[in-house]
Amino acid sequence: MKKILLILLLIPFIGFSQTNFSCNFKEFCEWDEVSEEWKQDCNYFENHSLFEMNKGETMFIHTTEKMKSTYYIKEKLSAQDNQFAYNVVSDVGNEYFFLFDIKNKEVKAITNDENENSVLIRWYVKSIF
Repeated sequence: MKKILLILLLIPFIGFSQTNFSCNFKEFCEWDEVSEEWKQDCNYFENHSLFEMNKGETMFIHTTEKMKSTYYIKEKLSAQDNQFAYNVVSDVGNEYFFLFDIKNKEVKAITNDENENSVLIRWYVKSIF
């Protein structure tokens, strides 16, 4: 019985590696310093892409129709409620906070723009496999 319980508790951790997220929409949202909330007038558009997590959960690849980027996981922050959070660095040296949200079918990244303003990039997931 204890072994079964242990296996059930580990499934979210084991099950996430080698997971793919196929996305069909993307949006950019800016941080409002005054209200301390994400602005509601986000730039939303159709955008097809694929996120592929590797087996060891040490990196993932993001493929769009025009490019392919690799993100290296610096730190795994949490894995609760089917949400997996990471601090990552891209293959060109940009740093991001990424959240893979299976429950809400979203992938989110937070970074700073060229003016050091916080930006939320959100991809809407069409399929998880």
